[in-house]
Amino acid sequence: MSEQAYTLAMYRVKPGKEDEFLQVWNELAAVFSSLPSPPMWGSLIRHLTDRTLFYSFGPWRNASHVRAMRESPSVGATFARLQAVCEQMTPGDFELVRHVDLQQR
Repeated sequence: MSEQAYTLAMYRVKPGKEDEFLQVWNELAAVFSSLPSPPMWGSLIRHLTDRTLFYSFGPWRNASHVRAMRESPSVGATFARLQAVCEQMTPGDFELVRHVDLQQR
């Protein structure tokens, strides 16, 4: 088992606030990149038919980097701005249990 940690969040955006949500999420990415120990990368995905449902996820080198991110005042302020445009926001911290690499032919 690696020490690598993952964050995964579900966002149910208020109808009509999708563009504002995307703008603030991009700002969050910039805040993350300014952290002393930023995530390795991040992805934001959107449901194909429910255009208010988003998930973001990304790996961190270890769980202590995730804890430091959660304690950052700038991250907290940006999360508050995200929360303001969401009906529901559910962040979570995870560990890798299994990974399967499938190659296409």
